[in-house]
Amino acid sequence: MKRFILLALFSTLFFPTPSQSDTNHFGAGGVFELDLGDSEIPLTPKQEKEQKLLEEQLKKKRQQSSDQ
Repeated sequence: MKRFILLALFSTLFFPTPSQSDTNHFGAGGVFELDLGDSEIPLTPKQEKEQKLLEEQLKKKRQQSSDQ
């Protein structure tokens, strides 16, 4: 009986079975690709303000460079 317990202990220590947390759902390469097609993710109000501000700054720079 002691041999069986020692054999079981030895086999679990040196030959562990993979647990569910070890599974890799991203494939062999480890890269997850999400194809959204042509869909667009809507901007938050803060992002919209930043986008408008950047566009205005870009317009000003273009006007300044064309005026010179």
